[in-house]
Amino acid sequence: MNNISRRADTVSGHLAALTTVSIWSVTYISTKVLLTDFTPIEILFMRFVIAVLALKLIVFKSVGIKKNEQIYFALSGLTGPFLYFLIENSALIYTTAVNVSIILTVTPMFTAIVTRFFYKDERKLDFWFYLGFAAALSGIVLLSVKGAADLSFNPVGDLMSVSAGIVWAFYSVLTRKINSFGYNTVSVTRRSFEYGIIYMIPLLFIFDFHVETAELLKPVNLSNIIFLGLFASAVSFTLWNLSVKKIGAVTTIIYLYITPVISAVAADFFLGEKLTLTGWLACFIITLGLIISQGGSKLLLKKLGRSSDNS
Repeated sequence: MNNISRRADTVSGHLAALTTVSIWSVTYISTKVLLTDFTPIEILFMRFVIAVLALKLIVFKSVGIKKNEQIYFALSGLTGPFLYFLIENSALIYTTAVNVSIILTVTPMFTAIVTRFFYKDERKLDFWFYLGFAAALSGIVLLSVKGAADLSFNPVGDLMSVSAGIVWAFYSVLTRKINSFGYNTVSVTRRSFEYGIIYMIPLLFIFDFHVETAELLKPVNLSNIIFLGLFASAVSFTLWNLSVKKIGAVTTIIYLYITPVISAVAADFFLGEKLTLTGWLACFIITLGLIISQGGSKLLLKKLGRSSDNS
């Protein structure tokens, strides 16, 4: 692969990650709205069915038939589509959309640790990574403590959000392994969602799954469930898996730092979860942390150094 191809892969990987995180940042809002009329498992099941149907229209061929590959697809469906979103949806019952998005930004730390444990060739956690992470973490703490006018905390919701982040770290590692099989990204994504539905079936009976047609056909509910199933699941998961394939799990996961910023804006506009001036400052710090962790400041210093040499 030549330098131009590598550069194109890197750019497409970063764009895929940015697009995915931008969409996912709004899912907290959509889920919060739907929780008024539906349970977490009902939302998840409808979301998954829409995602699988959409992905089947794109690529119908099945993947992961070999026995040595089945276990990885089964685990990816368990960790990513199923457990992560079930825990996240449940956490939103106990706390605000902004709060969940803030806590889930610790996911890069878990992913970096898990990925480096299984893959020694992943990006090393250098000085810039830790500096950027520290900056983002300080922004998260500032946003949590002083950022919202009426932000309330619930230990159950907070703990569930942290657990979701840990689960996602393992999903990211499994995605990298599955990408090594050489399958089409869309097919891989669909397979994970199909396993997610299988895991969900027993819960439908335990939690008395029952969706009222009148409630589902409400414009606000129907639009949000289509958004979650089509864009936040089928499209976004495909883009996420593509990003992991192009730029690696650790680099991709760092984009989750942007989530609180976008979620804060959306929550303010749609749910009235207000941020203070300090909260907006915190969002800026989190974004700055993302840039630093990607080595952006290092590149900037190099350019400044060259400019000084030329002057």
